[in-house]
Amino acid sequence: MHKVHRNVWVVLLLACWVAGLVWALTWYESRYIKPFERPALFDGVSVAPPFEAAAVQVLHVWQAGCPCNGGHQAYVNEMTERFAQQGVLFARSGQRGLDALPQALRQLPYWPMPTAWSAWPGAPAVAIWGADGRLAYVGPYSDGASCSEDSSFVEPVIRALLAGRQVDITRQDTVSCLCDIEQSEPGE
Repeated sequence: MHKVHRNVWVVLLLACWVAGLVWALTWYESRYIKPFERPALFDGVSVAPPFEAAAVQVLHVWQAGCPCNGGHQAYVNEMTERFAQQGVLFARSGQRGLDALPQALRQLPYWPMPTAWSAWPGAPAVAIWGADGRLAYVGPYSDGASCSEDSSFVEPVIRALLAGRQVDITRQDTVSCLCDIEQSEPGE
C-alpha cells in the first residue's frame, strides 16, 4: 500500500512538472516566437509635434529588445545625423530606457506617446510633422525588417517637407516588421 501512495505522488509530481514545462513553453512562444512582420494599420490622429512648429520634426518610436530594430539601427543613426544637419528636429518615444537604443536616439529628448495614439501598432516606426506643425507621415521606416536610404519611406517624406511640399500619409495599411510597444514607468 505504501508503494502505491509513493507511485501516486511521483505521478502527480511528474504531471505538475510537465504542466509547468508546457506553461513555460507557451509563455515563451507567445512572448518571443511570433511573427514580427505583420499587417498593421497606422492611423495618425493629428497631435501637436514634440517641439514648437517652425521646423520639420521626426519622432522615432522605438522598442528596446525588438528583433526588428537590428535592420534599422545603422540607418536611423545615419539618417538622424544627416537630417539634423539640415535643421530637422528629432525626438524619441516608445520605451523610455536608453539600453539597446541606437547611438543617435540616446541623445534625443524623450517625448511620451500621446494618449490619442494609444493604439499605435508597434515599433520601430516614425511620425513626421511639417514645419507648419501638421502631421505629415506616420508609419514604419520601410516595409521590411531592414531599412536603408534606398528602401526608406521616411527619406522622400522629409525631403518633400524640406522642399516646402505638402505630404499627407497619416493613414496607411502596411506589412512591416513591428514589435508591441511596452511603455516604461515614469522615472525609468
